[in-house]
Order: sequence, then C-alpha cells, then structure tokens
Amino acid sequence: MLDKDCLQCVARIGWFGVWSSVLLALLQGAVGFTSGSKVCLAIALQSISNIISAGAIIITEKVSNKPTNEEFPYGYGKVEYVAAAFTCLAIAAMTIYLSLIALGQLLAAPGRTMDFAPILVGVFSIIANEVMFQYTLCVGKHSKSPVIMANAFACRADSYAAGVVAVCALGSWLGVERLDAVGALVIVVLIFRVLSRVFLDALRGLLDHSANDRYAGKIEDIALSIDAVRGLRRLRTKHMGRKIWAEMDIVVDAGCTIENGQRIAHAVRDALLAKIDELERVIVRFGPEKPRAKPTDRVSRDFQEEA
Repeated sequence: MLDKDCLQCVARIGWFGVWSSVLLALLQGAVGFTSGSKVCLAIALQSISNIISAGAIIITEKVSNKPTNEEFPYGYGKVEYVAAAFTCLAIAAMTIYLSLIALGQLLAAPGRTMDFAPILVGVFSIIANEVMFQYTLCVGKHSKSPVIMANAFACRADSYAAGVVAVCALGSWLGVERLDAVGALVIVVLIFRVLSRVFLDALRGLLDHSANDRYAGKIEDIALSIDAVRGLRRLRTKHMGRKIWAEMDIVVDAGCTIENGQRIAHAVRDALLAKIDELERVIVRFGPEKPRAKPTDRVSRDFQEEA
C-alpha cells in the first residue's frame, strides 16, 4: 500500500506537470518569438504537448479511482492505457508540426540568431525538465501508473531536447548556419523514440499483455511456501492499470478433501495479496496431484476462490 506522502504526490503530480509545463512554454515561446529562434519555438510546442499529458493524468486519476458498478464490473483500470495512448497521439501531432517547421527552415535562406537568450533558455529547460523527470518517475514507480510513467519519460525526452536547444542556439550565436533546423529534427527523433515505447506499452496493456515476466517467480515462491501446495500447473497474470490480476491452478495431494482444498486456496490467495502490493484480484483453483479412479473421489477440480 502507498503511504500518505506517496498518495499526496500521486494526487498532485498532474497539476505539478500542468503548471511546470505552462511556465516553460511561456518562457520558451516568448524567447523564441523575440529572438527568432525556431528551435526555441519548437521546444515551446513540446512543452505545450506536456500540458496535454499532465491533463490526461488528472483525468485518469479521477476516473480510475471510481468504484465498480453494474456497467463496469471490472472497474476503470484500463483507462490508464487509453490515456497513455491518447497522450502519445497528441504529442505525435505536435511532433509532426515541429518536423514541418524544421524542414521549412532547412529549405529557407541561411541565417543566424545573434541573441544569447535562447542559450540561457536551453540550459534552464535542461535543469527544469530533469527535476520534473526525477519527481514524476518516482511517483510513477510507486503508483505503478503507466500514464504517469509515460509523462516521466516525456520529461526526460524534453531534457534531451533542451540540450539540443542549448547547443544549437550556441552554434547559431557563433555563426553556424541552419543549426536551428538541424536541432529541431533531432528533437523530433528523440520524441518519436519515446512515443513508440510508451504507445506499445499502452497497446500491450489494452490487449491484456502478460505480467508473468515480472511477477511469475515471486508468485510461485509465495504459493509453494504454503503447506500442502505441491506445485503450480498454470499461472496467468495481466495488467489492469496500476494493478495486477492473477489466476492460477495449484496442485494438492490426491486425497485432499474439498474443505482442505478451500483452506489451502484461501491461504495461497491471502499470502499473495499480503505480500505483493500490486495484486488486486487473485483467482486460485486447486486440483489433485494424481487423479484417482474411484467415482467417490471428493477432490474438486473446478472449485475456485476469488479475491
């Protein structure tokens, strides 16, 4: 479970991202317009896209915490992946616009920016975005939120992009032609690298991608630590937003009765929920180690306990 401080961070991370991005966009845009630096305007548009990302966090935080109902009996956990995918598409639209600006400047007559202000904006943006990245990444890891993690890596991409702004602004100030356009294209490549990874993660979440690669070993160790559990026949897990759902078949003695099977299944379920915070729902089925031929066999192969 998240402690009180972590819950407060999760609640305010969206607004923190909104206001941080608004201030950066205003500063970068103002300097870009006054100095004529196209790469400075490009990173201002990138900051505007982060406002969309932060807004998505605020919306999903409210929606994903809604209780289950008859219309949505499994809750609203997957809204996290929808928001992450929407964020990627919104940022991609901004990025395409940036690439058009860069290509237009490459085809235009060469020139240079003699203003030193874009260099200072680039350095300031590096520091600000790195602080935002570290804070957002911490919140994303503790809350297990894909949309917050997406926003964190967007901040890291912004930090790299700000470095490009600083270098290109310095080169332009020193007289190197067309560096603004080259820098804008580099920013486009950095953005698309991050977007592709985040979008694929969101797509896997919507398609019930397995979480076995991360949780299978831990779940198996906990289940086998329970007395009378002889093994696991099958384990299936999937992401549901910030939480994990698991379903498994455990092996018990052939002579196990239904009553004992219930007790063992309850013990496995309770141990998993107690030791793995990310688990929200666990289904445990039990079956005999060796099937018995007698029709009076009391072992139930279909019984399940659901948390």
